[in-house]
Amino acid sequence: MKRLSNLLAALVFASLVIFMSCGGGGSDPGPSELEITVENLTVSGGFSNPATVQTDGGTPDGDWDSFGISFTGDVNGGSYTVSNVPDGFSDVWANGTWTINNAGNQITKVQGGVTTAISATISDGGLTLEFDVAQPSGRTSGIGGTWTFVFN
Repeated sequence: MKRLSNLLAALVFASLVIFMSCGGGGSDPGPSELEITVENLTVSGGFSNPATVQTDGGTPDGDWDSFGISFTGDVNGGSYTVSNVPDGFSDVWANGTWTINNAGNQITKVQGGVTTAISATISDGGLTLEFDVAQPSGRTSGIGGTWTFVFN
């Protein structure tokens, strides 16, 4: 009888250990702010036809009306693809990779081995990007300076 009692006690103890280790299955906290920001950045179809393109406060040369950019990836970064970049402006935008800071307000782009910090405002359906482009040597002037792209 004592053996049965010990076996029963061991079984109860093992059951308690199993139930306690299962976890509570509590509520799902949902996506973080950064995950939501990146979800807005990597929206299907990307961003096209910017409402505003400026360089150093003025309108740049070239036809930027049909410019588009599409980001793929996650909170760890990814790649971006651009379309309809006006001729001669590949120092401003060319396909590359990106990462984002934890606050979700700065994107780092790498294109052609050049790393550029971009101040970013990302919202549901909207994107504003501002960054500096160095004046390329041996080319026509007018590309270097601060660029701002606003998509609605």
